[in-house]
Amino acid sequence: MNYKYIATVSAALLSVVSMLSSCDLDVVNPTDVSSDTFWKRDADVWNALNTIYADIIPGVEIYNDSYTDDVRCPYPWESNGSTFQVNGLSTSVDMGYNFVAIRRVNNLLTNIGNVPMDEALRERVIAEARVLRAYRYAVMTNDFGKVPLITELKNYDEKMFKRDDAAAVRSFVLKEFQESIPKLPAKYSGGYFNETSRLSRYGAEALLARVALQFKEYAIAEQAAREVMKGGFALHTLTSLPEGTEAEVAQIRQLVDFDALGLDADKFIQGIYNYRSTWDDAFVTSSSPECIIIREYKGGNADYADLTRYTSMRPQQMVDGWSSVVPQQPLIDAYWTADGKAFAAPSKDQRATAYNKLNEDYTEVMESEKKSFRAVANGWIESGKYLGYEYFKEFKNRDPRLYASILFPFHRVSDYDAGPDFVYEWKKGINNESTTGYNFLKMVAKSTSTMLWSAYPASEADFPVFRYAEILLIFAEAHTQNSGYDAEVAAALNQLRDRVGMPHVPSSLSKEAGLELIRNERHIELAGEGSRLNDIKRYGSDYAKKVMNDVEICVPDGTAVITLKWNDRMMLYPIPQTAIDVNPGLVSDQNPGY
Repeated sequence: MNYKYIATVSAALLSVVSMLSSCDLDVVNPTDVSSDTFWKRDADVWNALNTIYADIIPGVEIYNDSYTDDVRCPYPWESNGSTFQVNGLSTSVDMGYNFVAIRRVNNLLTNIGNVPMDEALRERVIAEARVLRAYRYAVMTNDFGKVPLITELKNYDEKMFKRDDAAAVRSFVLKEFQESIPKLPAKYSGGYFNETSRLSRYGAEALLARVALQFKEYAIAEQAAREVMKGGFALHTLTSLPEGTEAEVAQIRQLVDFDALGLDADKFIQGIYNYRSTWDDAFVTSSSPECIIIREYKGGNADYADLTRYTSMRPQQMVDGWSSVVPQQPLIDAYWTADGKAFAAPSKDQRATAYNKLNEDYTEVMESEKKSFRAVANGWIESGKYLGYEYFKEFKNRDPRLYASILFPFHRVSDYDAGPDFVYEWKKGINNESTTGYNFLKMVAKSTSTMLWSAYPASEADFPVFRYAEILLIFAEAHTQNSGYDAEVAAALNQLRDRVGMPHVPSSLSKEAGLELIRNERHIELAGEGSRLNDIKRYGSDYAKKVMNDVEICVPDGTAVITLKWNDRMMLYPIPQTAIDVNPGLVSDQNPGY
């Protein structure tokens, strides 16, 4: 999506297309701009469509994972995740019951026929808008179940809307995708109205595959994934290691027993950077083999800069880091061992004893020798002394994506702006410090700009909204549901394993064992990308209770920070009271349990 063009959208346009608030139709009659004065040129359509893209195609989605066992964000001004994690949502919280984008699509579809423009282009724009509206409705019905299905431009003051059954909404969504996709091109040539990152046929098929999987329409999901797999996409890889990573690579060679495990050290180490560099600005482009859909950010524009990846996700020891959204222990435990086996995590007490001994010893050395943590830690890493501590057994011989994604104590990182001698230190109770003992490394942006509205730095790095890796995982799950685990599934999953230098998955498994393998592979590969809650809900109540009910989240020293609670009402969000207050059609139609 070419969001670099969206900044041209005028305030007048926003007045025209924003006539529906999150409270259904609690709006003010717009008087400054009307369809009589706006819908006159193809540029008006271009502006309106770009606004719809900005509304519906997300950027970084890590906050969605703060509603799961993977991520903690205790700050209510950033996320309601910590409330959701303890089954605390109520109707006073609006979780996105919002029809603004749908109103904007309906506005465009109503008025585009009056705009002088090329007919082929008009047909394509209509297809883009219908796909975007369908995707927004897919998100809405997944979050809230029944929602009003509004496909026409209503009067701004109309308030009576009843919720349509989820089955009807889902049927509409799939039909809109299937009718619109053939009208989209396989790729764009570039330039005005043909910007290369608009929704292509493959981008729309990818969204359909994602939606159909969540709807458990496995035949549709598999077919859509197969169509994308014909599109020439591939997983991103590097031809060599990034410059300045020598110190980090040296530590990886300490942490993995390559010979004993029969692993190719060079492929494994290369795999860490293949994976981690997927989110580097230089590789998130329309020409990337892995990026099916990207969100672009406009330089120097506060509305389109990414605060989350440069500030909220960065550890406080790095420049401008806040450690707002951080990994929780269950995510660290989910990563495979380096040879592809399930990891046997230590108990809370075992981990606490081991960590406290480590912390006590290096703190004593820092104080007695009057050295910084970095100096002590780097000395211990160089000598290998730290590996003598029990605590590091759980970080030895692990999935390369763990080393690429998670900062754990004593983890070296050499290619960020924290300096070539950076070693991660968790300091309990420090302002802006991690509340779990870990930080993310995956997706953390390296590039920065200062936003116009504040002194806070943010990233202008573009973001891969839909990666080819997800298509491989959708195909694997849908095909296993349809036909069982077979060689086709193994071949798809082995592309993910080959990219990171891990052994191949088993060539044959039962359907249930195959689905269990795919679920954890998906958990690891897409960690922090916003899909976890949808996955938990799709896997069902028993799975949700296993991973989210009475699960104690502790920091490494054993202190509990939160105990996750699950109730099946959490399968849907509540309809907010603000919406009920203005829409009589919602009275007595709340979701179960609220």
